[in-house]
Amino acid sequence: MAQIAQETGVSITTVSKVLNNMPGVGNQTRERIQKVVERYDYVQNHAARHLRKGQSGLIDLVLMRLEGGYDVGIMHGIQDALKQSGHRLVVFATNEDESTERLWLRRLLDQSTDGVLLLLPYEQVGITDALLAQHIPFVAIGDRNEPTTAFPTIGSTIWLGGYTATEYLISLGHRRIGIITGPLHLMTSRARLAAYREAHERAGIPVDPALICEGNYLLGDGIQQTHSLLDLSDPPTAIFTGNDAQATGVYQALYQRNISIPDGISVIGFDDVMYTAQMAPPLTTIRQPLMEMGKMATHMLLNLINGQPLDSNHIELSTSLVIRNSCARPRNGSL
Repeated sequence: MAQIAQETGVSITTVSKVLNNMPGVGNQTRERIQKVVERYDYVQNHAARHLRKGQSGLIDLVLMRLEGGYDVGIMHGIQDALKQSGHRLVVFATNEDESTERLWLRRLLDQSTDGVLLLLPYEQVGITDALLAQHIPFVAIGDRNEPTTAFPTIGSTIWLGGYTATEYLISLGHRRIGIITGPLHLMTSRARLAAYREAHERAGIPVDPALICEGNYLLGDGIQQTHSLLDLSDPPTAIFTGNDAQATGVYQALYQRNISIPDGISVIGFDDVMYTAQMAPPLTTIRQPLMEMGKMATHMLLNLINGQPLDSNHIELSTSLVIRNSCARPRNGSL
């Protein structure tokens, strides 16, 4: 490593960052170092390196389920960040069962890991307290029940995304907007609903409680709750869902009722997972930067594992509106 540093005119620390795929090195410098590494056929013995540091070479990712595009999008970012780190990813799905979460935690503490990425509402079983007590590095991604925490977190501007979605529908002329939330014990679900209410209040539109339906971020929620909304004496002209899986369920329910999108009802989702652009019609949605969240969370965790300070303990990335073809002006409404 010292020879590579001398030949490229940089410090050993800079060479180490490039070899470990860490940020903080300019593109030109990184390419120069990589060329020298390739010329020397420099191959790191990752197993030996981890052994010398007392590390396992493993990173745990624990999540609720492996069904949704939200989790897959974040995992793509994690995988990208781990390509050259020498770590292997161990994935465990709890399937929203608290006893399974406790089983994972016991196994984690009994065995070896270098760090943990949490992609679930972890406060339910005291996971964070256990990880802190055992001095295991971890980063929490996405939902958390507390707005401020003593450990590293990364998420996105959920409230702003919910407000933007509702405001967009209002701008099209919709006055009866149904919302299908996630579980309201989760902060991010409550943030979407609070934003929905705020957008209505600022527009001077009363909120009808009958238009608010609680779900569990599953496709089945979208089907069931859409039928409930359509059965109202005054049904909505638009539906805003807590995620794109629910929006897919809305599509199915509307198809079953022979209601077209967007002529009959407008639909807007949340997340912008990989299949939304291929839906019929393509789904208008709020984009969460899922790959970026996974990638940045992993870089944060690698810094913690290597004893390096974080630039920030809490990161919030921006959401944005992706306009496609599932929203239009209501047939019987106008601005």
